[in-house]
Amino acid sequence: MMISEINERSAMEYFARLDPLVKPGTVLFVIGGAAIAVLGAKIRVTADIDVALPFSKLDMSGFAEASQKAGLPVNPVLGYQGAFVELIGPLMLTVPTPNEEAVVLFTGTNLTVKTGSAADLVASKLYRCSEQDYEDIQFLVCAAGVRFEEVVASVSRLPERFRDDVLIRDNLANLKTDMELWKEPRQ
Repeated sequence: MMISEINERSAMEYFARLDPLVKPGTVLFVIGGAAIAVLGAKIRVTADIDVALPFSKLDMSGFAEASQKAGLPVNPVLGYQGAFVELIGPLMLTVPTPNEEAVVLFTGTNLTVKTGSAADLVASKLYRCSEQDYEDIQFLVCAAGVRFEEVVASVSRLPERFRDDVLIRDNLANLKTDMELWKEPRQ
């Protein structure tokens, strides 16, 4: 059964179908919209499950076939229409190095799916900071009670080339202001 979009339910169903198809000890470190959806953003829908390769443990030779059987192709050809898994290598990765605060999203017999802490996910969204990214940031800050200091600490663990990026620093300054506004009671 091919999956047409990724939301909390379809992601969890995919992980459950993938579990018996992968080798024992497989770990997927999921970032992006799929992680946000599984963490409880009920209306969050995305086209892909982003897997951070440097923080994952998987058998590359069999993963694509297992994923296809579970309902999602891996890194499909340009122009593909439908949901998919995107394996993201270290050069494209704008996510902090995981620490002990990594969150387990799914545990099966062979498969464990993790993501970063809410603050790490916020930090990972500061580079692109699209409208959807900012909605994700607001959800994470409000739902998980993320403090600004936690986001600053997560930014310090981004890959070196992003830690002092002007765009990230500007978006971080804007976030500080917005987080203060989000705390204020609505009239």
